[in-house]
Amino acid sequence: MQDMIVSANQLVAGCIVTADVIGKSGMPLVKSKTVLTDMEIFYLQKMLVKEVTVASHLENGSSFVPEKDSVSMQPAIIQVHFLDAYAAAAKGYQKQFNAWQHGSTVDIAALRKHILPVLEKVSEWEGNVFNLPAYKEQIDYLSEHAAGTAALVAAILQKAGFSEADIKQIGLAAYLADCGISKLKQPYHIQKRRLHDSDWEDVQKHPTFSYRMVEQAPLLSSKAKLAILQHHERADGAGYPLRLPKEKIHSFASLLSICDTYHALISERAFRAAVSPYEAVDIILEEQFRRFDPAMIQHFIQAFIDAQQNTTVRLSSGELAEVVFTDNNHPTKPMVREQETGQVKALTEMPHIRIDQIIL
Repeated sequence: MQDMIVSANQLVAGCIVTADVIGKSGMPLVKSKTVLTDMEIFYLQKMLVKEVTVASHLENGSSFVPEKDSVSMQPAIIQVHFLDAYAAAAKGYQKQFNAWQHGSTVDIAALRKHILPVLEKVSEWEGNVFNLPAYKEQIDYLSEHAAGTAALVAAILQKAGFSEADIKQIGLAAYLADCGISKLKQPYHIQKRRLHDSDWEDVQKHPTFSYRMVEQAPLLSSKAKLAILQHHERADGAGYPLRLPKEKIHSFASLLSICDTYHALISERAFRAAVSPYEAVDIILEEQFRRFDPAMIQHFIQAFIDAQQNTTVRLSSGELAEVVFTDNNHPTKPMVREQETGQVKALTEMPHIRIDQIIL
């Protein structure tokens, strides 16, 4: 009997998979010869799988005649639109960055046009903004970091109920926060080594350069400009460039710092490999009292937890599982349901088990 290729929306229980369904991570989501259940079909639809190769007959021997895919494809369309907007924002930033290195001024209007679609569409996107680097191969770290950090900021502020004006202004600030790197003595962001002390002194000037580049821009609010200047300040006063105490650091600057740190950790860098989203959250929580505003940490954690609900993850033991509940006090140790056994496990009671990967 012939095989056929159908969309995940056309699958029914009893379909027989005849070729591994590969996720964006390169790992099989469902293996060949699997007889699909309603739960597995739900996962495939949730992960926006476009094509599944199945047998022309069902497990019971009857012919499989897929219905016309009448289910709305809007989630997939939204995904394409958001990722296209994200890619365009990164490309636009990279072009501007090259111009800044040669003395051009910051064109806020053009950059705003690039990033606004990202800020507006991120709340509609069916993907996981906390795992954004996994959706596309990294081409240029700095430009994708600018767009990715802006998307995170917007998603968190939207979830926390901030105004549209704040979402757009602070999202734009996140996009522009590192523009001052273009004025440093060397392109440190592409060097395949850790910084020397002399390099670090130069790098610590980039928030000041960024601020000066946008200081006179009428399209950017004063709190957005302040967030740019202060996004590397720390609550313990050990940040830069001004070593401000926590009471003088704007809360939006702290949010930029959280998102900047998180996105950098989950991205491939010239001098180190990316870490998993859950490991990145652990790192941020270890530093929270020394570095960040407590209220913004709570907004970040809540948005992260909400984004992971019902996602499929790979445990350090190798099993695939679904996140079913997360206690805010233990954001990286949720309750999960193993796919193979259906057993629910509380990772808070299993300190030797961690989440190594979020499966797309």
